[in-house]
Formats: sequence, structure tokens, C-alpha cells
Amino acid sequence: MQNFNEECKNYINSIRRKFHLNEIIKNIENIKRKKILVIGETIIDKYITTEAVGKSGKEPMLVVKPLNEIKFLGGVGYIANLCSTFVKETKIISFLGQKNTEKNFVLKNLNPNIKHKFLLKKNSPTINKLRYLDDYKKTKIIGIYDLNDDLISKKEENKFYNLIKENIKKYDFIIVADYGHGIITKKIRKLILRYNSKVFLNTQINSFNRGFHTVLKYKKMNTLVVNEGELRYELRDKYSSIPTLVKNLSKKISVKNIAVTSGIRGASLANVKNNAFISCPAFNQNSIDTVGAGDTFFGIFSLLIGSKVDKKICMLIASISSSFSITQLGTKSYFNKKNLIKHLTHIFK
Repeated sequence: MQNFNEECKNYINSIRRKFHLNEIIKNIENIKRKKILVIGETIIDKYITTEAVGKSGKEPMLVVKPLNEIKFLGGVGYIANLCSTFVKETKIISFLGQKNTEKNFVLKNLNPNIKHKFLLKKNSPTINKLRYLDDYKKTKIIGIYDLNDDLISKKEENKFYNLIKENIKKYDFIIVADYGHGIITKKIRKLILRYNSKVFLNTQINSFNRGFHTVLKYKKMNTLVVNEGELRYELRDKYSSIPTLVKNLSKKISVKNIAVTSGIRGASLANVKNNAFISCPAFNQNSIDTVGAGDTFFGIFSLLIGSKVDKKICMLIASISSSFSITQLGTKSYFNKKNLIKHLTHIFK
């Protein structure tokens, strides 16, 4: 505990007064009986680290020299990997591109125990997000994204629909990561929301879907995990407190729990029915790379809150998990149950 600030120590102590480490680990072990279905876009992330050479001699342009390349599985591939070490069964239903499919890379980097069904989207590559970074500071210079965010065709939609319909009843939790790149259509969304009591949703605003994508398309679910900035954008509200934002959002959608992530300011959880609110600090203030932190929080938190683990413990574990992901460049390594128990043992000893 010596490495944590006072806010983190106080949060941990509030849990220690109520729960023993063995009880917390028992809660984690109970999750292993669960079966989860993960739906959404598969993304391949690539980083190229560079060294600045200087200004071009003839144009007002920065010239950089490539040094190293890091390629890793993102999107629902990463979320499925993350969850698969905690539960009995994980299945992913997603799309790859018909061109530049990179299926071999995806399968090679997917945990072998994950069941999977990948459909192909016509006239599309598998979503590929390339970022150039400064090697010394690890700051991102520019992003080059190769994707087609047109809606899937009717034929593709029917295949996707039938696959989900065939599988959805068999699973305890439905984890939906909607990045807004055209695969979750109105028809697909309507099918998923028939099982709203076991739907855990993260729907993201990004550079491609800003102004067009909205969480309000999902009218009823168990739990929503959303970034604070995206929540403010959704409600067009720059200044209100997070409890007020959550209250206003809950008037527009039906949801049991809303978790709001706020980066280095931590995360908050609102139980809409009981009007209960929990704030949890961030457990790592020294960020190397925030890519994957939100997905990490979302995946782990969904498993815990869906398994009816104490809400303060849910927030603690999800926050610890996401703090692990920001200490590394990219998401080539993912948090797992062994990592978690090691961290908890260190914290609570």
C-alpha cells in the first residue's frame, strides 16, 4: 500500500474493514462458472515508434525515422482475451474484413480456449488502426485508420443476426462493445436488447462516428460503462457533476448500473434504482499508454457486477485492472486472474 496516495489507501481500507482477502478471492473464483458472449468489432492496432530527424529541407514538414513496430489485437478480441481467464467459457462473434483479413494474426493472438465465429464484411479491410509515436516520450504523433464504417449488407446482417440468435440464450452475460463502425445495425441491436437483463454495454464515440453515434440507441440494458467525456458529449453538458449527468441519462434509457470512467480522476458507479453512488480513485497516475484502459475496465467490471460482487470491490478490481493496462505500450499483454490475485494479495497483506 506504500505506493498509493491517501485517496487510494482510504478506499482500500474501507473495503478491508468489511471484507477479508479470502472473501474477495472467493468472489473472483465464483466467476469461473460463467459463460460469456462478446459481440462487436475486432480491431488490429499497430504502433510504429519513431525518432524525429528534423524539418524537411524543402517543405514545412517534420521528418521522422521509424524505429520499432508493435502489433496487437484490439477491440472485442482484446476484451474476449481479458475475460477468458476468469470464466468457464468465452465466445466471440465479430467481423473481419473481406480484404486484408489478417485472420491468421487474429487467431494467433486470440486465447486458444475462446470459441469464435468471424464473419467477413464485403469491400472492407479488418479494422486497422496505425499510430506513429515519438519513441522517447511515447506520445502519439498521428493516427492512420484503415476501415470501412458503412453498414453491413442485408446478407451479412442476416448471417450475423442468425448467429447471435443461435447463441445468445446459452450465455450468462452478453458483453457488447459498439465502436460504431457499421456492424451493429438497428435489427441486430433490437435482437440483443431482447435479452437486456444480461447486456453489458460500452458504446464509444470516436473520430469516425462523432455526431452520428449515440448510446440512446440502446434503450434498456443491465449495465453501461461510459467515458466521462463521451457522456458529456452525449448529453451536451460540459459542467454538471457526474451524479447529475448519470441522473439525466437514466431519464432517457433504462439501466441498472452506470459506470463512468474519468482517467486519472478515477471512476464512478451509480446504481440507478437505489440512487447509490460510489467514487473510486485511479490506482496508477503514471500513464504510458491509455489505449485499452477503458476496454479493460469495461470487461472486468462487467464480469464482477454481473456476478453480484460487492460494488466497491467491483470498482476496486476494475480500476486495478485498468491501471495495469496503462503501464505498458499497447495491449499485447492482457490482465488475467493470476495477475489480479497477485495484486490483491500485495494490497491486502
